[in-house]
Amino acid sequence: PSSGWGTVEQITDPEYSTMAFLKGLKQVDGWQDMPLTEAAQTVQVSAYPFHYAQWETQAADLVAGHWNS
Repeated sequence: PSSGWGTVEQITDPEYSTMAFLKGLKQVDGWQDMPLTEAAQTVQVSAYPFHYAQWETQAADLVAGHWNS
């Protein structure tokens, strides 16, 4: 909540937080060509920017498994 993304209830809601992230991502010029960690960091401005990398493979697997579901 301190970063302005919404209330605790909102940011812990998967649908809300996903939509908020995607809205922010669309505002980043060239995000399609960035490494995943750079694009995520540009949107979320995390204090730990390299922590995204540890989840990259799992995220890609989830998307691939559900993309056409």
